[in-house]
Amino acid sequence: MNISELIQVLKEYPSDMRVVVNGYECGYDDLSPDRVSVTKISLNAGKYSYEGKHGELYDESETNGQSEVTDAVVLARSSS
Repeated sequence: MNISELIQVLKEYPSDMRVVVNGYECGYDDLSPDRVSVTKISLNAGKYSYEGKHGELYDESETNGQSEVTDAVVLARSSS
């Protein structure tokens, strides 16, 4: 999903509706603006079922040219 697609999805809901993210183990946490960031990810880099589909990129040499690297907007759980 890209930003344009997300905006189209969000337009279907009331502008004052709460936005949450899944909690660490269960439940939901509020999404706060200071928890939105941009990071480089390695596409399709997850090797195990418990990992996400894409991986956090610490060093571009880690990919050995085997996966595509791109910037992504990350919506992180609230730290409080």
